[in-house]
Amino acid sequence: MAIVPMKHIEIIALQRDAKKVVELLQREGVVDLSEPETEAEGETDSGSELMIIPTSSTLTQLDRNLEMIRSAIASVEEYSHTKTSILAGLSGRKELTLDQFSEHADRVEQSMKIAYDIDSAIRIIENETPAIMHVTHQLNHLLPWKNLDIPMMYEGTQRVACRIGSIQGAFGETSLHETLSKAFAETHPAPSDSDVPELPKYETDFVSVSKELTCLCVFCHRNDLEVMDETLRKIGFIIPSDPTRHPPANRIERLKKRIQDAQDAVANAREKIAAYKPDLPGLYFLSDYLLMRKDKYEALGRLLFSRKAVILKGFVPCRDADRLLSKLNEKYMLAIELRDPKEDEEVPGDFSNNAFVAPVEDIVQSYSPPTSRDIDPNPVMSFFYYLFFGMMLSDAGYGLIMVLGTLFVIIRLKPEGTTRMNMYKFLFCGVSSVIWGLMFGSFFGNVVNAVGTAFFHSNVSLDALWFNPVEKPLEMLILSLILGFIHLMAGLALKFVNMWKHNDKLGAIFDVGSWWIVFTGLGMMIVNMAVPTGLPLEKIGPWVAIAGAAMLVLTQGRSSPSIPGKIMGGLGSLYGISGYFSDTLSYSRLMALGLVTGIVGQVFNTIGTVIGSGIVRIFIFIPVFIFGHAVNLGISALGAYVHTNRLQYVEFFSKFYEGGGKAFSPFSTRTRHFKFKEDK
Repeated sequence: MAIVPMKHIEIIALQRDAKKVVELLQREGVVDLSEPETEAEGETDSGSELMIIPTSSTLTQLDRNLEMIRSAIASVEEYSHTKTSILAGLSGRKELTLDQFSEHADRVEQSMKIAYDIDSAIRIIENETPAIMHVTHQLNHLLPWKNLDIPMMYEGTQRVACRIGSIQGAFGETSLHETLSKAFAETHPAPSDSDVPELPKYETDFVSVSKELTCLCVFCHRNDLEVMDETLRKIGFIIPSDPTRHPPANRIERLKKRIQDAQDAVANAREKIAAYKPDLPGLYFLSDYLLMRKDKYEALGRLLFSRKAVILKGFVPCRDADRLLSKLNEKYMLAIELRDPKEDEEVPGDFSNNAFVAPVEDIVQSYSPPTSRDIDPNPVMSFFYYLFFGMMLSDAGYGLIMVLGTLFVIIRLKPEGTTRMNMYKFLFCGVSSVIWGLMFGSFFGNVVNAVGTAFFHSNVSLDALWFNPVEKPLEMLILSLILGFIHLMAGLALKFVNMWKHNDKLGAIFDVGSWWIVFTGLGMMIVNMAVPTGLPLEKIGPWVAIAGAAMLVLTQGRSSPSIPGKIMGGLGSLYGISGYFSDTLSYSRLMALGLVTGIVGQVFNTIGTVIGSGIVRIFIFIPVFIFGHAVNLGISALGAYVHTNRLQYVEFFSKFYEGGGKAFSPFSTRTRHFKFKEDK
């Protein structure tokens, strides 16, 4: 249970075998390929220059094809109504042997043609769908004019002028005349108060009237056109921006036909796409096949080529090195060099742990990959991770749901990779929640007591095996702080081990041992105050703490070249005790989240059992119970996950873990739908 030791591997193969060697490495999935060292390029022994084959154009084309195929798959699934289970994303991939892989590969060209056909149909949908919206918008603007039997561009005869347009709102002949007269009076005042300005004579023909819009034709003598136009503008008369050369009914029919043709084209394209449902497995394989080719070309871009040879470099775990060498030497003529990494080389970091510890490795990797100088924190962290998660959730019912749910996924769906590890992580978190729930007497809150009292008039309850945090919050707080302090000390212990391992023994004693002495002295005083032991710990404790503080003052400034710097560095180190106290107080969140889970569960149980009576109470209790505890489980589990991670990242890792390395990312088959194995 440690960080995986790595070996640097360099392979020199014949150029004719380059593709096959790369394919074998991809299937094995144990080599993290290094970027080619451009400064190492030059003349080989044979006088030929080392070069890198450019693969960017090929990778760009593969990316385009992959995007097209994924779009095709999504469209077939959508239009053929292919049902995808909610849990499908948790399922493992289908396994193929190399022979089965070859059979599928023979049909790649056929699947590619199908993908192009689907892409063509998708383009029809993408082009015609906005066209339908645009033409429909035009049609909606033209429909109010459908009863107009003259062109919208018509402007009248030699003597009679015509204006065709619309006004916002609903108008009749009377209301329109009043509005026009008022507008005309405002722009053409009478010479005296006794006179009334006369509106020029006009005629109107109402095409359509609705609450929002009135469409009409206004006719007047051409000599009055200028005055009439001015008056019409005053009341908001708008001339159509795209008037027809023929009666609007002609254009309306053309627009309706265009919409129908586009809808038919979209419907036919969707039917064509849906008809490819039986070809989905081939498209899935094609997607994986091209993804493998993309990875292969990315790997080829990391190789150095000469006229006849190819050079590949990377890192391989020591545990896989001999097996890989055996397979390579068995099949190909090549030269392989294995060596320990150099001091200045960036070695990818990976972990090797048992089934209990491995599920939390992603917590460390997401924080920061390890370097060769780090110690594996997972064995210690995993214990505290499950412990703290269960303590925060602290309900046996919720934990049981997590256990049963994760077991179902693991056994039935057989997930892989990170998903599988996460299922095991939450399985162990669920087990911890069950244990803490029994210790604290919480099973879906106090549902046993609530149901017994409300429906059976009984005082039956699930008694806590230890204590009930809701009734004794102070004990819960003390327990949280004690566990938090132990967690911090475990971090210091890992720092001690790591420094000792790297031959910094004085640093381990001075930087870690001094703090242990300080905390031992403080612990003596606290223990004697809380639990009288009859020993003179209150006298011994202060002297022990002072001794540890003196060690800190004398040693923590040792890196400073000057005596004042050494003194100030030593005195300044004592301020670190405030950090330990604040870190310890952070663990009060264990109490807070544990109490919230139990109290909220009890609240929902109370709500479900106080409303109604008899059979009515049962029908009220069941949905309240299901909904309330589902919400409480979701929120509480999320809170436990977030805060458990925070305790590791902020309080625990800060004591010893440096990180900053490179994650181990082997060249492998990163497929989505199928996984491949060699025939045995």
